[in-house]
Amino acid sequence: MRGFVRFLQLSSIIMAVLTVAACTAAVSKETGQWTPTPITDLKSVAGRWEGLMIRTPRSPTDDWVRLVVREGGTYEFASYRTIGVFSGKGTFILADGRLSAQSEKGKMTLQLYTDAVSGARMLKAEALTSNRIEYSADLRRTGD
Repeated sequence: MRGFVRFLQLSSIIMAVLTVAACTAAVSKETGQWTPTPITDLKSVAGRWEGLMIRTPRSPTDDWVRLVVREGGTYEFASYRTIGVFSGKGTFILADGRLSAQSEKGKMTLQLYTDAVSGARMLKAEALTSNRIEYSADLRRTGD
């Protein structure tokens, strides 16, 4: 009986080590390193992007945002909130490898990031409203 208990203990330890090794390998493949990538032209970021928009100071709930960037630099966005949809549109300016836009309601900057491992791209959006509320979002491409 003692041999069987010892066998079960040893098997459990081996399974735990294998599970940790498998999880570590899976995590390292999925999480690469996001590197800032200069935006060289509007065509390279044209398309639909989506992500979670986080407000600072924090709100009890975060909002989902969709952004459409057109090749000519125009954009439209919609934020889906529990109280309704907040939307807007405008034109981006490309300068210093980033996109920016400004209106009487606030300003927004977008920086492109590329994952060195998978080649995936992300737009990191940062915005400041005229009443000093900050927003940020990591946007992933959802289609063209």
